[in-house]
Amino acid sequence: MFPSAASGWQAETSPLKILISRATYPSQPEPNYALNLEVAEYIKEKKGNTPREAAMTIVQLVNHRNPHVAMLALSLLDTLVQSCGYPFHLQIATKEFLNELVRRFPERPPPFPGPVMSRILELIHTWKETICQESRFKEDLGNIRDMHRLLTFKGYRFRDIPRPQPAATTANLKTADELEQEDREAQEAKLQELIRRGTPRDLAQAQELMKILAGANPDAKPDYRSQALTELNKLESKVILLNEMLDNVDTERGERFAAGDVYDQVASILKNARPKIQGWISNAESDDPESLDTFLQINDQINTVLNRYEAFKKGDFTAARNPIPAELAGSSKQNDLSLIDFDDSDQSANAS
Repeated sequence: MFPSAASGWQAETSPLKILISRATYPSQPEPNYALNLEVAEYIKEKKGNTPREAAMTIVQLVNHRNPHVAMLALSLLDTLVQSCGYPFHLQIATKEFLNELVRRFPERPPPFPGPVMSRILELIHTWKETICQESRFKEDLGNIRDMHRLLTFKGYRFRDIPRPQPAATTANLKTADELEQEDREAQEAKLQELIRRGTPRDLAQAQELMKILAGANPDAKPDYRSQALTELNKLESKVILLNEMLDNVDTERGERFAAGDVYDQVASILKNARPKIQGWISNAESDDPESLDTFLQINDQINTVLNRYEAFKKGDFTAARNPIPAELAGSSKQNDLSLIDFDDSDQSANAS
């Protein structure tokens, strides 16, 4: 545990601990999110044992005798869980970390938990409701669910948390290369953790994982392209849903849109996905031409339905019902007809 004296804080020689000390320094009146993100970037850059070192350092500060330091540490912990991905999630799901996190919890819950205890309960409940359900590697986070269940059994109560905004669902929208890279980073993090534990069972798992990382069995490699297309199909279903909703807007009764309504929620998902899709298009021209047409198609669909949505919001119902400009629609139709009739005209000319 860190000493409270300033000299003790500055005596830490580890670069990571220095960053954590700055982010949780007791003279700060409130969390400094810029410093928190600086710690997150350092962890993502260094990888290796850094996620574990960060998790165990922070959990010691959570038990600091100064409640203000503990609250700053919990704020930093929340930022790292949101920013550092599976390698950090794996560490907060260890029994060692979780037991240390609740070390000061009495056997029977107090009638009025203090701020630190309430915040810890809130974080555990949040992890159980988010990463334990939505992570691609949620099977490795079972200890968090077990701790939540144990605390509930002992009588601790968790406040309901608001569900994440729909825009968060675009977090799973990744290209095949991004999915493969994410898997590899997760496997490397898990391999390091298995070796650290060092039990015979863990070492046997580590050996199998090393074979996977070495590509010893290429037939067992996941179909990342198929996984990426599955997520794109989910996004396309949102396009279809918003189009159908806009088709059924009751303009005669003066139906209007409001911030946070179902129209806004679905449109927000598409708006958040659009920059990612457009970035893929730029990269696909040179790196992944096979997927370029797919990316262009879904980008056009998103642009069209969002143009409809914006037109409805402005009250321009004519444009909303037909988002394709008339001149383009007319030329497209004319081109279609000429292509369809081309063979017939050619045959009739030959016949004459």
